[in-house]
Amino acid sequence: MFYEPNRSPYDLQFQWFGIPIRISPWFWFLAILLGAGANNAQGLVLWVAAVLVSILVHELGHAVVLRHYGFDPRIVLYSFGGLTIHNRTHRLFWYENILISFAGPLAGFLFLCLILGIFYLLGYHHVGNLVLGLFRSDVSLPIIVSPYMTYFLFYLVQVNLFWGILNLMPIFPLDGGQITRELLQWFSPYRGFRWTMQISMGVSLALALYFFSQGSFFAPVMFGMIAFSNYQMLQMYRS
Repeated sequence: MFYEPNRSPYDLQFQWFGIPIRISPWFWFLAILLGAGANNAQGLVLWVAAVLVSILVHELGHAVVLRHYGFDPRIVLYSFGGLTIHNRTHRLFWYENILISFAGPLAGFLFLCLILGIFYLLGYHHVGNLVLGLFRSDVSLPIIVSPYMTYFLFYLVQVNLFWGILNLMPIFPLDGGQITRELLQWFSPYRGFRWTMQISMGVSLALALYFFSQGSFFAPVMFGMIAFSNYQMLQMYRS
């Protein structure tokens, strides 16, 4: 499920900072599905734009560090978010792999700080309440510049905050799962991968149950698929 999708004639392709980027048509389906609760068509368009920019920033974080280590990365956005892919030409130390994995969430959090700074400079000085309100689902937004600008910035805050937290969960193959694997395999080369899969399955199933209890559809399916994928990988490893 987390492999590069096949190319299609409907892919959107371009370069950003010299890094090839390909957007599968299924990415737009994902973004629209996640924004299905938008009040109107304009809100949905703003949501999709915020998801696009945020995931690109996240993947560019990985790509920039990969280029630092001498790789030629490329980015693909598809039905499960984004992938930063490269042709491995040399081995890296475990801590270098951790830096590459952490670079994506870090780029998103830095971008989040930038957006909160824009809110502050445009007159909204309660950015802490804005972030806390996302967890309590009681956000009160004053209009800044225009309603469209306000909601676009708000969606950017929402996506980068929750996307960054989600990616740091110890769920393989998300970034947090990659970091967990590197740490556990460094600690125990023989048991580290098995521990990683077991932790990932447990956290994935817990999140699937939580989101199901909240009435969500996409998240339980996604985390359930990840847990099943981890189970298959664990069985293959044992055999």
